[in-house]
Amino acid sequence: MSLDTLPVQIKETLRRQFRAFRASLSEEAHRRRSRAIVRRLQELPELREARSVLLYWPLLERREIDLRPLASWLRSRGKLVALPVVACTDPPKLEARRFDDPSQLERGPWGLQEPRTAPLVPPETLDVVLVPALGVGRNGYRIGYGKGYYDTFLRGLSACTICPVYMECLVDVVPPEPHDIPVQIVVTEQEVIRRS
Repeated sequence: MSLDTLPVQIKETLRRQFRAFRASLSEEAHRRRSRAIVRRLQELPELREARSVLLYWPLLERREIDLRPLASWLRSRGKLVALPVVACTDPPKLEARRFDDPSQLERGPWGLQEPRTAPLVPPETLDVVLVPALGVGRNGYRIGYGKGYYDTFLRGLSACTICPVYMECLVDVVPPEPHDIPVQIVVTEQEVIRRS
């Protein structure tokens, strides 16, 4: 095994581990843990002071952390909220589009709920980006679903990047690959980790 293939294999092992943990969560445990993470997110000065925030609409059947209450909280405080839309370009890429109401959402080509026809939000105007992950390392590197859309989107952005994750899906180190972009803040039910 070469050193180049080692990070990929480690990430695949962790990806399976994190998926198994999520699959083990009951609906009640999922709700309870999501609420705890959202409360921690609401305490972050970066979110309190932000004017525009990109977050993601959760795939509840995959037990993604439910950020819907955070979206409502941000909008109630007068902040611009955007959601990611996967643009069917070649190669596909993420766009930020304004989110005002769940009635805007329609199922996109990857099964995500997206405001596909809402106005574009220029990425450089975003103050905070909440980045989804199956798991993350204390070193800020994530394990996503393996498509790399977020890493491409984040490259060159000055926005603060925050990854909400279950504490069981936090490890000391996720080995980075050359294209990986680390997040600045990791938030679990129990702690906030700021990458120095």
